[in-house]
Amino acid sequence: MDFSSISEAARFGMNMERARLESASQNLALANVAYSSAADANQAAEAIHKSLFADLLSSEQSPSVVKIKTVSDPAHPQANEDGNVFYIDVDPIREMATLVSAVRAYEANVRAYNTNGDMNAAALNIGSNR
Repeated sequence: MDFSSISEAARFGMNMERARLESASQNLALANVAYSSAADANQAAEAIHKSLFADLLSSEQSPSVVKIKTVSDPAHPQANEDGNVFYIDVDPIREMATLVSAVRAYEANVRAYNTNGDMNAAALNIGSNR
């Protein structure tokens, strides 16, 4: 990435951290959603990540595919003919850590953006105080 100003870099950082925050939130929300096939679960996870990161990252930088776990539960309404139900494999502790990290990084980018604005304002006032 080539940033021509501090404010551009801070804005990009804020957008990236917002996407990380939304991604972790979506992962937590989908942790207990059952799918009748692994392909359906994988498709749902990929669609969410692509929509969150599409504007920020190029295709070679896109997040890795989420793992799918299989649970044998023939009584579940979403069970396939083999009695298996598929879930997106989410580690809640990792996702919560990502949430905390993303919020702190977002706040740091906001401080950098505001500090840059304050410095620019102070620089403009230097010449006018004569």
